[in-house]
Amino acid sequence: MKLEIQINSGSQTSDHKIELSVATGKGQNRTEAGKPQWLRFSSDGVTLVADSEEISSGVYSILIDGQSYEAQISKRPGNVKGDLGTFEVVVGLRHYWVRIRDPRSWRRRDSGVHDQGPQDIVAPMPGKIIKVLVSENQEVLRNQELLVMEAMKMQNVIRAPRVGRVERIYTLEGSGVEAGFRLLRLV
Repeated sequence: MKLEIQINSGSQTSDHKIELSVATGKGQNRTEAGKPQWLRFSSDGVTLVADSEEISSGVYSILIDGQSYEAQISKRPGNVKGDLGTFEVVVGLRHYWVRIRDPRSWRRRDSGVHDQGPQDIVAPMPGKIIKVLVSENQEVLRNQELLVMEAMKMQNVIRAPRVGRVERIYTLEGSGVEAGFRLLRLV
């Protein structure tokens, strides 16, 4: 799993890309289903092996490449879509704010989805409009099917990204569209 991590300590901020995988091997003390299991992670080109154990609520003993650390970790509310969490981490006398994001996650702020106001729904790829499932001035719910589009011999359903009203339909059934073509407008 690949993650993006932002670490804030005092006035300094650093961004990292981390790749996580499960490592198994001889002499490791943590087991799951009878197999020793540690976490291998690569950060900025450096690969490390870690193991952790929760020793009390929110307090972890972490062993990284043979060195032991005690960390107090608490999750903070108010994450945006795509975030796995923002955490307050205290290790010894050092205090960090750590924000973890999954870059594969769909993120509202990057996708152009708005909670209110006009929004054009566009074709995600070139294809043919098979069926328009809504009409102008129709109220729609989030994830409601708006139209069916055929692309590469597969039918794809385009859904409403939010609650709204269909103000305008720009396409007709049977018409071909290019990627980015405006299909309809929600208000």
